[in-house]
Amino acid sequence: ENPVPEVDPEVNLLHPKVEVQLREYVTMVACMYRDNFFHNFEHASHVTMSVSKLLSRIVAPDNDFGKNEIDLHDHTYGITSDPLTQFAVVLSALIHDVDHVGIPNYLLIHENKDLGEKYKNKSVAEQNSVDLAWAMLMQPKFSDLRR
Repeated sequence: ENPVPEVDPEVNLLHPKVEVQLREYVTMVACMYRDNFFHNFEHASHVTMSVSKLLSRIVAPDNDFGKNEIDLHDHTYGITSDPLTQFAVVLSALIHDVDHVGIPNYLLIHENKDLGEKYKNKSVAEQNSVDLAWAMLMQPKFSDLRR
């Protein structure tokens, strides 16, 4: 068995290059949000902070689980012991409504046939958000952040 390494998120510091790229990426994501009533960057910020808080509260129940790191890792599906998983969840919250035009998907599909076709009329706004945020992350200037 491979024991799960203990990770203290307070000790894992980002390299200065990565921190700069992360700040730039978040700034660019913020700029990609539209100024509409609900699906805006303020909403994304609230969702991101809520997800971060919820992640910090994931603990094993008060029973035989959690007596060692492997049990805790297995019981929480690795979320508590994997910084990359935590980062992915927080990033997902941050980007979840990028470029959202503020209308439901059924209207978006009706008003933007090309976008509807691109995503086969399923979760059009959401898939568009992921594609835009991912394409931006794949830019060469974010290579250290990706690594």
